[in-house]
Amino acid sequence: MFNRLGKFGVAATVASSALVLVTGTVSHTLPDTTGNAVVARPPVTVPSPPPYKQLALKTLDQVVKGNFAAVSARFDDSIRQEGNPTVLANAWKEYQDQPGLGRYQSHGAPRQVVSGDRTVVDIPLRMAKQPGDFRVVFDGKGHIEGLWFLKKGVPVP
Repeated sequence: MFNRLGKFGVAATVASSALVLVTGTVSHTLPDTTGNAVVARPPVTVPSPPPYKQLALKTLDQVVKGNFAAVSARFDDSIRQEGNPTVLANAWKEYQDQPGLGRYQSHGAPRQVVSGDRTVVDIPLRMAKQPGDFRVVFDGKGHIEGLWFLKKGVPVP
């Protein structure tokens, strides 16, 4: 550690022995006990991950309202060609036309599962005849990698 950090090794060792929980920006430095000045670095901002449950609810809302162009605009490149607005509109219509399901009525609270480097969100659907599921898969940037209208209980792969 000292070889890589050079004169900052002592400060890093001292700092790693303490845990400080703060909110806001910290602009103070450690006191100089070695005779070498310690330069404060600007705070690092780590981007928070997209709120996947909210994105899934927004996506379902857009589907229900027939705004298929807005949904397909968030598709990643791998499904954009096959998942254009017309294909998505037809899939939603066919899903609701299935004899055992019926028309969309409402939905329940989303459930989120991380599967590899993807985030899967399932939203239970209350359909006219029996429940179903809306499943959407997001990549790390919040782009849609997959979207399904399912019968209730299909497990996450």
